[in-house]
Amino acid sequence: MLVSIDWLKDHISDPDVVLLDTRPKTLYLYGHLENSQSLSIDQVIQFDQYGSHLVLDETKIIPLFSSIGIDDSKTVVVIGDPMDPSSARIAWTLLYFGHTKTVLLDSSIPELQKNGFIFTKKLPSPKPTDFMPKINRDIRIESQHLKDNLDRFTIVDARTLQEFMSGHLPKAKLIPFTDGIDHGGNLFKNKEFLDALFLENNLSKNDSVVCYCMHGHRASSLFFQFKSAGYDNVKLYDGSFVEWYGRRFPLE
Repeated sequence: MLVSIDWLKDHISDPDVVLLDTRPKTLYLYGHLENSQSLSIDQVIQFDQYGSHLVLDETKIIPLFSSIGIDDSKTVVVIGDPMDPSSARIAWTLLYFGHTKTVLLDSSIPELQKNGFIFTKKLPSPKPTDFMPKINRDIRIESQHLKDNLDRFTIVDARTLQEFMSGHLPKAKLIPFTDGIDHGGNLFKNKEFLDALFLENNLSKNDSVVCYCMHGHRASSLFFQFKSAGYDNVKLYDGSFVEWYGRRFPLE
C-alpha cells in the first residue's frame, strides 16, 4: 500500500497514474507536484447530526472521482504529510469504494522538493472518466454494530493520552497514531518497528481490529499502519468518538 520516491520518479508521467495532493487547497495552489490534482479531506466526508465526519455518500463520490479521472485502469497515488492524516483518510475512502489500485506515497511534500521533483502553480486538466464503485464493507464499521459486538473486536484509540483519559470506548487500547509516524522522511515507521509496537500492546494478527479517534482521520493513519505491519482484518470506525458520544453509547 506504499510506494517510494523512486517509484514515483519512474511513473510520474504515466497516463494511468493519478496523483492526488491532499493538503489544504490554498497550499496546493501555492505550488504542487507537476501533474498532481487537489483532493482535500472536506471533499470526501459528510456530517451527521452529531458532527461526525462520515464517509461521503456513493451518489456524490461517483461524480467526484469521475471528474478527476479515476477508473479501474488507474493507479491512484495519494500524497500528503506524515503528521496530517488527511492522506490516509482519502486513501481509505478510495479503498472503501473498491479502488484497489490505491497507494500512499511513502514520503512527504518537503522530501519531494528536496529530491528535485518539479513543482508548479499550473492547474492540470484531467480527462473525466466513469468511476464505478464496488463498496468494500469489510474495512468500515458502523456504531450500532460495534456497540452490539464489542467483545468480538479489539478496539484501538488513535488519539492522544489526554483525550483517551477524558473518556474512551469500552475496552479500547491506546496507540496514538503519532507513535507509528516516521520523522526521517518516510510516512510510517518500518514494519519491524510497527510489529514491535503492536506486539507491546498485546495485539495479534488474528485480532479483528477497529481503529477510531475523534473524527476518523487519525484512525485512518493507524489503519494503514496496521496494514503495513501485515494485519489483514482491520476496520475504520469513521463515526469515531464524536458519533459514539453523540449517541450516548457507553464510555470508560
